[in-house]
Formats: sequence, C-alpha cells, structure tokens
Amino acid sequence: MTALLTHLTVIDLTDGLGEIAGRMLAELGARVVRAEPGHPAWSAGKTLGDTQGLLATADIVLRNPGLDHAALAATNPTLIDVVIAPFLPDGPLGDRPASDLTLMARSGLMTIIGDPDRAPLTLPGQQAYALAGIQAVTAALTALHARAASGRGQLVEVSAYQSAVLANYREPLTWQWTGRVGNRTGNLLIRGKSGVRQIWPCADGFVTWALVDNQPMMRGMVKAMGEAAGPLAQVDWEAILVADVPRETLIEWEGVVEAFFLRHTRAELGAMSQQAGLGLSWIDTPQDALDSPHLAARGLWRDEDGVKLPGPLWVSSLDKEDAA
Repeated sequence: MTALLTHLTVIDLTDGLGEIAGRMLAELGARVVRAEPGHPAWSAGKTLGDTQGLLATADIVLRNPGLDHAALAATNPTLIDVVIAPFLPDGPLGDRPASDLTLMARSGLMTIIGDPDRAPLTLPGQQAYALAGIQAVTAALTALHARAASGRGQLVEVSAYQSAVLANYREPLTWQWTGRVGNRTGNLLIRGKSGVRQIWPCADGFVTWALVDNQPMMRGMVKAMGEAAGPLAQVDWEAILVADVPRETLIEWEGVVEAFFLRHTRAELGAMSQQAGLGLSWIDTPQDALDSPHLAARGLWRDEDGVKLPGPLWVSSLDKEDAA
C-alpha cells in the first residue's frame, strides 16, 4: 500500500478491542508504536517502544477506557485521543461488562444468523471488536482533518456496540419504524410470500444458487439440467413470479435441483454457471482459501512462523504507479 501517513506517529494502547485500527494506520504508512506485542493478526507494521514517552509528541493515541483525557490534552494539546470502548463511556451502558460475543448479540447481528428453529449464531473471529477498530480509523482521520484547520486535538469516542449495530442490514431500521425484531430465516432467501434456498450440497461440498425471478437464468439452468430438469422444464418462467409460488411447489422444484447438484462437483457446476450465466458460485472451505494460489498471488496471506495470517488489508492503484 502506498504510504500516505508517514508523517504521523500513533500510540497503540488497545488490548484486543480495536487492535485492528493500529494495523490499518500502519499499512497507510503511520509509525504505530506499542509497549508490548498485541495479537499476531493485527501486529504487522507496528513497532515496540516507549509509548508513555511518546505521548507528548504523538499525533494519535488509540486506547480503551481508563486514561484521563484532560491529562493527555494538557500534555499534548494537538493529540487526537481515540477511545475505543464496548459502549460510549458516559452513556447508560458505559460501565457494563462486555465481550465480542455479547456485543454481537446486543447489536442484533446474531438475531439474523442461523436457523429459525435453533439458537442464534455469531460470526467467526471478533467481528464487533474489528468493526469498532474500523470506525476508529475513520474517526481518527476525520479528527486529523479537523486538526489541520484548527490546530487542536480532540477526544474521539467509538462504541463497539454502535459499530456493530451500523453493520446490520435492515434490522435497526425495521425496529425503528415498526417495532418488530427480525427473524432468522436460515437457508431461505425470503421473497414475497415465500422463500427459496440459497446453499446447496453438491458432490464435493456446497454451492450457492437460488430460484429467482430471472427468466434467462432459469431457462439456462433448465437447459443445463437437460432431462434431469423434470417439472422445471414445463414451467413458463415469463408467466410466473417465483416470489408468488407456494412454498410447497418450491420444495418440489428444489428437490429436483438438489438431486442434480449432488451428481456434480463444485468445479463442474461453476463451469456450467460461467458458460450459461446461471448465477451459481461454489463455496470454498477455509482450507480451500488457505491453499488457493489465486488468493496467494493477490497477497491475501503472510506467513509468520509457519502460520498464515492476514496479508495487506487493501491495495491501491497508486502502488502500480509507484512500481512503474
């Protein structure tokens, strides 16, 4: 990544919550200093040093609650003090204990993940913590822009809970306008009066595809299935709306599709989709992602003591210009 922030010194005092923020600023070229090593996934580009000694001259400090902002500002009036907390420190939940799991649950994200007849699920890793770190970078750079005009630093407070709420799809708006809480739909994409499957087993794993109101795609799938299309070959796709088809009929059609998918590998189905525009994609396993030469060529991973960790978080078109 082209170094854009080489003129900045950032003190990273975070512990888990928000650690990704320092990693992002380091990739943008900032000098990011920690007193002790952090999580290996978010330590790339950071250095170890005397963080307390640097607070008097640093541009940005990333921290969790605990330090006194007034004392920091008195020592360094231009310091941008970014506090990354589970909840806003002065809010009604400011002192409430929290973990990434409880933040994900409270945000509403877990409400929509999983099957409707089973317990809610969370996402892999520490997503609420990471979302807070991403918002912290945005906030820090915004404050940096303001400092360029005013010459003064400021206090920036980032709530991991609010960051996770903002990452929802439509659930917060649904609650705000209707008072209703969304339901988990599992492997169904709800359209109109019914729902269609999205994830399908195949001969060597899983693929994603759905019966939708896309007539060329439906005709292409029927053609690809050949005699195996059965009742699907009799459907006039221009004359119906899949969203209005009774779920019982969709279950019959999906049974035909599933039987066809189970006779083919992910690669075979992917090739059919590319050739006929079927809108189907195969699903990689975690090991597939780790072993992928394509992802390796794009620099998705870096090797550290035999362990694959996240590589560059982004690349820039400016990188190619610099290389030229």
